Amino acid sequence: MLTAQIAAVAGLSAGVAERAEALLEPLRGVMSFDAACVTLLEADRRRQPPLICHGYPSAVVEHLHSADFLLSVERLGLDRSDRPMRVMDLPVPPLELPGWATYMAPAGFGEGIGIPLRTSDGRYLGILATHTRSRTPVDDETRNLLARIAPVIAHAIDPLRTITALAALITDAIAGVMLTRSGATAPVPGLPGHGLLTPGSSVLAEAAACYADGDSRATFLTPTRYPDPPGYLRVIMLACPDQPPYDLDAVVMLRPPGNLHRLSHQEMSVLGMLVAGWSEPHSAARLHISTRALRSALEHARTKLGAPSNAAAVVRAADRGLYLPPGLLA
Repeated sequence: MLTAQIAAVAGLSAGVAERAEALLEPLRGVMSFDAACVTLLEADRRRQPPLICHGYPSAVVEHLHSADFLLSVERLGLDRSDRPMRVMDLPVPPLELPGWATYMAPAGFGEGIGIPLRTSDGRYLGILATHTRSRTPVDDETRNLLARIAPVIAHAIDPLRTITALAALITDAIAGVMLTRSGATAPVPGLPGHGLLTPGSSVLAEAAACYADGDSRATFLTPTRYPDPPGYLRVIMLACPDQPPYDLDAVVMLRPPGNLHRLSHQEMSVLGMLVAGWSEPHSAARLHISTRALRSALEHARTKLGAPSNAAAVVRAADRGLYLPPGLLA
C-alpha cells in the first residue's frame, strides 16, 4: 500500500519540492513524527540543505543548511549506506555528536530516523529524516519497510528526472554531460561522455559562456578531434530548470552536424567571428586572411544560406548554429 502511494507521488507532474511535500502524508500512515525534512546533496558546494523542512526551530534549520550537517552525514556513513538509521542505531551516544547535542537535543527531540535516498542506478541524493519528541524509536519492521521503499522515495525526488527528460528531446544525441556551477561535469543518464566534453574543454567553455549570457538554448558547431574522423559535430546547450539542488547549470550534448549547406571551414569560421561581435578587420587578422578574403567568404556564405544580405546571413547562421565560435578555432 505504502509503495503504491509513494509511486503515485513519483508520478506527479510537479516540481521536486512539491513531490517531496507530498511524500510526508503517506509516511505518516506508518510512523508518527513531530518534524521532518528532505535534504538534497549539493556536491559542488559541499552542502546538503533541506528541500523541504517542517517542525524544526530556526537554529536546527540553519544547521541543516550548513556544511557541518553534511560532515555529520558523512561521519555517520549515511551517504554510503542503504539502511535507515535511528538515533538508537548511532555508533556513538547521541550526545557525543555535535549536531545532536547542539541542535536536536536542545530543540526537544528524543528520537528520529534518517533514510538514505539512493537511486536504482546507485546515485546518492540525500536523506529523508523525521524526528519525534518521544524517545520511542521506529520499530524494526517499520525501519525495514522504509529501507525497501527508499529507492522509490529517491525516484520521487530525483532532480535528474527532469533533466533526463530534457536531454531526451535531442533524439540523435551521441554524447552528453551536465555542466555544474563550478565548471565540473556530471554524467547524463543514458548518454556516454566524450573527449570534447571534458572539464576545461573549449566546447564546455563556449557552452558555459552561452549559459552565462542568459541563453536557455544554444547551438553551434565544433571540429571533431582524433580519434573521430575529420568533420564537425553540433553542440547543443540546454539550461537546466531552476530547481534544487541548484548546482547544475546546463546539459551539453553532441549530435551529428546536420545540413551544413556546403559551408566551408573558412566560411563557418568567418560567421563565427561575426556572430561573436568581432569587427571585420579584427576577424580577418585572427583568421590570418585579408579583409577582402573575409568579405568574399561572407558573400559565399550568404549565397549558400539564401540570405538577402551579409548581415542577414550572420543572423541566420546564429539562429541555426551554422558557425564555428572563435574559441574553438585552432
